[in-house]
Amino acid sequence: MNCINIKQKMNKTIYCKKIKKEITFNDCSNCKYKEYKQHKQLKAKSEYKYKIKKGKCNRYYNYISIMPKSVLYSTVKIKGWEKHHIFGGIANRPKSEKYGLFVWLNEKQHRYLTEHPLENLKLKKIAQAVFMEHYNKSIEEFIKIFGRSWI
Repeated sequence: MNCINIKQKMNKTIYCKKIKKEITFNDCSNCKYKEYKQHKQLKAKSEYKYKIKKGKCNRYYNYISIMPKSVLYSTVKIKGWEKHHIFGGIANRPKSEKYGLFVWLNEKQHRYLTEHPLENLKLKKIAQAVFMEHYNKSIEEFIKIFGRSWI
């Protein structure tokens, strides 16, 4: 009954598309044109990889920061605080999100960092060192991902 050439009609009769006539179940079991549907081969569980969640605008949304803990910022989400992507811009912000290179700052700290590029540069140096250590990458691989080195 699992043959791909069989079609069941409204009046409960069975029709074979290959022979082009109505048949019975016994005729189908003895048919030389019997074909079965190919099923997909399932992958082993180890072959499925964890993917970071993407939002509507195709950006990554990650809540796990790999930055070291500090008094100046938080590595976990706090209500009312803003997320600061260490490597900003259109190209690097999604990459910062994907690799966990962001921190949580209150509004005053966030404005201070955007107004003082030297402070932001210190944070970028720390982030690059943490990234290279955490993901076991070289400076050349970091430059391929983010475009330049800050160390």
